[in-house]
Amino acid sequence: MTGVRVSAGLGPVVATWKEALRFVAILRRFRPFLRPHVRPMALAGAASLGFTLVTLLEPWPLQVIFDGVLLDRPVNLLGLDLKALAGGDLFVLLAGASLAVLILAALRGQLYYAQNVLAAISGLDVVLAIRRQLFHHLQMLSLAFHRRSHSGDLLMRLTGDIVMLREMVVAALITLLSQGLVIVGILAIMASLNLRLTLVAALVVPLLFLILSIFRIRLNAAARRQRRREGRLASTAHEVLGSIHLVQAYTAEKHEDGRFKKMNQRSLRAGARLTRIEAQLNRAVQIAIAAGVCLILWLGTRDVLADRLTPGQLLVFLAYVRGLYRPLRQASKLTQRMAKASACGDRVIEVLDEIPEVADSPDPVILRDVEGRVTLRGVSFGYRDSQPVLRDIDLELTRGEMVALVGPTGSGKTTILSLIIRFFDPQEGAILIDGIPINTVSLKSLRRQISFLPQESVVMGVTIRENIAYGAIGRHGKEPSAEKIAKAARRARAHDFIMQLPDGYETVVGERGGTLSGGQRQRIGIARAMLRKAPILLLDEPTTGLDPVSGTAVLEALDRLVRDRTTLVVAHHLTTVMRADRIVFIEDGRIVEEGSNEELLARGGRYARFFEAEWGALTAQRLPERMRTSLDAAADRERLER
Repeated sequence: MTGVRVSAGLGPVVATWKEALRFVAILRRFRPFLRPHVRPMALAGAASLGFTLVTLLEPWPLQVIFDGVLLDRPVNLLGLDLKALAGGDLFVLLAGASLAVLILAALRGQLYYAQNVLAAISGLDVVLAIRRQLFHHLQMLSLAFHRRSHSGDLLMRLTGDIVMLREMVVAALITLLSQGLVIVGILAIMASLNLRLTLVAALVVPLLFLILSIFRIRLNAAARRQRRREGRLASTAHEVLGSIHLVQAYTAEKHEDGRFKKMNQRSLRAGARLTRIEAQLNRAVQIAIAAGVCLILWLGTRDVLADRLTPGQLLVFLAYVRGLYRPLRQASKLTQRMAKASACGDRVIEVLDEIPEVADSPDPVILRDVEGRVTLRGVSFGYRDSQPVLRDIDLELTRGEMVALVGPTGSGKTTILSLIIRFFDPQEGAILIDGIPINTVSLKSLRRQISFLPQESVVMGVTIRENIAYGAIGRHGKEPSAEKIAKAARRARAHDFIMQLPDGYETVVGERGGTLSGGQRQRIGIARAMLRKAPILLLDEPTTGLDPVSGTAVLEALDRLVRDRTTLVVAHHLTTVMRADRIVFIEDGRIVEEGSNEELLARGGRYARFFEAEWGALTAQRLPERMRTSLDAAADRERLER
């Protein structure tokens, strides 16, 4: 039973030791970011040392005034008789002591300023370096990671968490250094004045350490909970604001207000719990310190009455006791900040330690001068192992060929595009570009050979010029000239509407292109792809959701874009299908049929039935007689099968 009690009593100490080790591990993790700032941090440390020395000298003028001036007693400091140096004039002694107080305060203030400014600048530089690394790493992580993560929470880690981390990697180091030196110096001087009282004062330190140990565990748990709640709150707000058109269209404002209110209340409760624990810690520390001061005051006064101490020495000793306990009080506040910073550090490291699921091989091949032959051999893939999306896909695209992927929704068409651009890797089979397996190729060099136009073209909240130039910057590493940008826009049928905008090519569009129509965004995306000049083109039904006029403009632009490029297009519209050299019909993750439109219709198989169901009623009158007959025959066979 006694062993259980001992274990329970040692629990907080053991937990604190583990926390200290974790703190050291976090500092070691961020050591590369600290290394470039060793010099300013060393200067901050020197200023901290000077600050410590000045702090240790500050109480002595009080003894001079109290013993030498008020009580007219001899005053010896560092072996010097100060009254003799002042010629026995008490006012000279008072003036000297007062001037010393002023000088020490000025020095203390200047050193404190230097210490904090140097530490703050180093901290900001470290924060910027970590933020850049985290942002770069987030861009390198696979699409699977971003799909399962909440963007609002990632933004919290990129902004608020890193700022809090500064408390750990810089401010904490400087504070621990300065306050540690102050405590050691004060204990040494106190011991020279009265060893017994020093030991009494030191008895409070283990008690404070135990209090800090107990509360640190609770603070860490509460801080992590609060950061998680804040991250979820940010994710909810980001999601709602990003889908504001849907919220307003379905008049769901009240529902979202309620949902946000609940999330906000959870965050508030987590914050309130953290505040209560911080207040409880501060209260416990204040009571422990007050108990120590009371005990020292009691014993010290008895020593003065017994002539073992002078009143001035007791005053100086009490000043040093306050100086000793002040860093300990600051340690309690530092514990609160460090608990939050540790939680934030863990969240940042969690992302930095995330390994991309799709990455370069150890010695990747660099693709250059690509012809554009694309081959899929026995490719199978599933976002979950138990739910395959593609099954044993064999597909060959020759240079300059346009192939349309057709089939029911959810059959795996877009997934094929994602595998070719290597957003994901197949579980089985291989994908080759010009006969080279893409999993042996550098990701950057692979994607520089591909232009990707998604179903809804993404337009960033920058100028039209920057949006169009984006494709060339990513592939060629430099921004194209204004003439090339305008030429690409003309070929994409975008120049005319761009010139009607308030500032033409320098018009800043809304976030995600919200100030442009769908057709305008698609044409900007096409202009971007034209500037990229990649030999392989992947299109995910670029005319979805467009009106006939916009759709026609986009199709005309696409006709220019696909020339001399190997093109794989996910097609839902007949106008897109009819432009393809070859059609591949996919159903349930398998290639069922492939051939030209006429061949597949004449065959009367799955594609023909799909064609009739999707487009037959709208196009039968415009089809040649042979194709209409094939469709009718396919329909008759389907009725007989039923």
